[in-house]
Amino acid sequence: MKLTMRDIIIICVTAILSFPVIYFVLMLATGTARIEVNQPKKDVTKDREIKVMKLSAKRDSLAATQSQTFVALEQEKADVEHEKEGLAEQQDRVKIVQDELEKTRTELAAERAKLEKLVSQSDELDKKRIKQLAKVYAAMRPEEAARILETLDDDLCINILSSMGDDRQKAKILSALSGEKAGRVSKKISMPLKAK
Repeated sequence: MKLTMRDIIIICVTAILSFPVIYFVLMLATGTARIEVNQPKKDVTKDREIKVMKLSAKRDSLAATQSQTFVALEQEKADVEHEKEGLAEQQDRVKIVQDELEKTRTELAAERAKLEKLVSQSDELDKKRIKQLAKVYAAMRPEEAARILETLDDDLCINILSSMGDDRQKAKILSALSGEKAGRVSKKISMPLKAK
């Protein structure tokens, strides 16, 4: 809740105007003042002097304490209002940060989708390249293809051989490979078959 200058002025004027009324009610409640109705008129000045003289220090201190309590309550009320304003500002800042986080999360999701698309396109390009290489090696003589495949890493060699459509050509190339390389490649090619 935000207070405008007009609201603060109204509160101050209300407090100033209501203080005498509250003070008078307190005096009535404590017995320092009383209202007499339909009483015969007496010499009011003598009664006032007597009443004033009878005021004790205790009653004076009670009135002062009540005034201090009223001021303290007003101060506490102002402090509570100030804290409410601070909490409202803090909630606004939290809302802004949450909105920024949500925006960042959305942007990250979009970037991730783009990257996944690029990776899938890259995988497709790799598969196309391997298929083209497989066609080239399938067209070569088995001894020449085996000599070149001998220099390649096992995984690439397996991908090329797996992409070849002609099983006889694969067998001829595998038989032309060195025994060690042919064994490693055969084991790796057969692994997915065992898993199935």
